[in-house]
Amino acid sequence: MQRFICGLCLVVFASAITVGIVAQERKPAPGGQVRKPQMSDTISANMYADNWFMLYINGELVAVDSIRFIPHNVVAVDILPSYPMTIAVMAKDNADPNTGMEYANTNIGDAGFILKFGDGTVTNAKWKARSFSTGPVMRDTKNPRVENTPIPENWFAIGFDDSEWKTAKEYTEEQVDPKQPFFEHDFRGARFIWTDDIELDNTVVFRHVVPSPPDGKNRPDFSDLNNQVPDGGGGGGPPRPRPPRGGPKKPR
Repeated sequence: MQRFICGLCLVVFASAITVGIVAQERKPAPGGQVRKPQMSDTISANMYADNWFMLYINGELVAVDSIRFIPHNVVAVDILPSYPMTIAVMAKDNADPNTGMEYANTNIGDAGFILKFGDGTVTNAKWKARSFSTGPVMRDTKNPRVENTPIPENWFAIGFDDSEWKTAKEYTEEQVDPKQPFFEHDFRGARFIWTDDIELDNTVVFRHVVPSPPDGKNRPDFSDLNNQVPDGGGGGGPPRPRPPRGGPKKPR
């Protein structure tokens, strides 16, 4: 299996390793000792969108689909989880911002988003979803227009109030028709989600809170790591003097 890698994903990977640094709740380490996180503490994250998405975890940007719309691709990164984990996703269909249609305004497109984390977190109808751009309104393809709702600036924040949002609607693989990269990754147990209208709603925000690891595994909380000194100290003592350049001088 070949994972999706690109220049942008290297930046995303670096950002992903720091997920959880935004502390939701400071928890002292047992015995006052703290260890640095290892790659074994991370979990995998697979995402597939028709057509594009950006992902935030606990208020931090973690992944951005590096291919604007086509071809459809899977974005796979490693993340360092911290619970409760607030997930926020903005997903967009390939739609003209003025008409809501695609391919030179000849077609009304469909959409879909699916996610699975290595801790068992998956997309399903328990997620919240809201559309912020819809079109063509009334499916009028002769005089197409779009209705937009301003997207809140803090839509990805931990404390954002989504209590009035509807829950997402699940869709089948047959309805979304994912392309080949989807089948090369693990999405077992996850469901494709969108709003109630998978054709006309073109910009959608999803939100979901994972209170604890779904797989029941006890994982260390590194969310407050930057405010603590890991085992072994912070730097190993004062810096050692550096030898002069060129080595010791020879006697004349």
